[in-house]
Amino acid sequence: MRGFTMLLVVAHHVAAFCLGIGDYVPSIHPVLCEFRMPLFFFISGFVLYKEETIWNASYATKFLLVKKFPAQIITTSIFFFVFLIINHIGVIEGLYTDSKLGYWFTLSLYLFFCVYAICRYVLYLIHCKSIYTDIIILFVGALFFLLFYVPSVFSKLPIESDIKDLLSMEKWGYFLFFTIGTLFRKHFNKVQTILDKTPVLMICLVIFFGFNLYYVELRATHITLLELTTALTGIVIVFSFFRIHQDLFKKDRFVGRCLQYVGRRTLDIYLLHYLLLPVNLKMYFTSLAEHPIPIIELTITLIIMLIIVAGCLVISRILRMSPTLAYLLFGVRKR
Repeated sequence: MRGFTMLLVVAHHVAAFCLGIGDYVPSIHPVLCEFRMPLFFFISGFVLYKEETIWNASYATKFLLVKKFPAQIITTSIFFFVFLIINHIGVIEGLYTDSKLGYWFTLSLYLFFCVYAICRYVLYLIHCKSIYTDIIILFVGALFFLLFYVPSVFSKLPIESDIKDLLSMEKWGYFLFFTIGTLFRKHFNKVQTILDKTPVLMICLVIFFGFNLYYVELRATHITLLELTTALTGIVIVFSFFRIHQDLFKKDRFVGRCLQYVGRRTLDIYLLHYLLLPVNLKMYFTSLAEHPIPIIELTITLIIMLIIVAGCLVISRILRMSPTLAYLLFGVRKR
């Protein structure tokens, strides 16, 4: 799933930055990519949760400072500044953009790790029961979503807009999907039972594709409930697909090996692909950007996406040959 989601992210950036296809034109890429970031944070939470983990002070500190800080903060900062230099962008200008020129994901994810670790540590100290832990974690996620995702609420927060942009606060609402991912992993067996014995998946399919029939009109209204519904139903659909067809994605299958390899290199691809995007292609696809033809758009997007991902993997393989570079650029700890 992580490899597939990384491909979705690159595909979206190819469509948006290379082909110039926006969110408000009839196009296949918003349908496929609208839930990509909620799904990415969902998977991050899903992978993080381990039943045997005890969130005491020692583990939380080691997790945040030793395990995650190098990969999430140091490596992202290096690539971010390299991107600024290559594109002749000022440091202040880059820092005060909400998206950090694309390098916001790992920074926000590190914040989510911190918030989750603090919550789990506090709940560990007070010996909170499992059921209440789930409720509190989900409540915190919902609170972040309300404050930082809902436009009418976010715009009224008594915080300077420059500070909001500097901290990429508009992205913090994704913490809800991160918490949902941890709960899906914790209650994995129950989730499977619900999906197998109830029409939840069918309902999600109807809602997701029904919404996307009117995507352009509804997207322009910024109705938060509809965006949340699309994200959640998209997550359930992808989660169910990979669960039902899990044999196809095992290591002994070609597709499985490829997606698992991409999944192990998501950080590398995420950090490198911005440097490889051929943004000057826009001039050649003006008509496609204004009047997308789904099959042509999808074909061109997939070809460019695969070339970029392959390039990222080759560069990653070369850089990882040096243990020092592997640690500095991708947070790979020396053995």
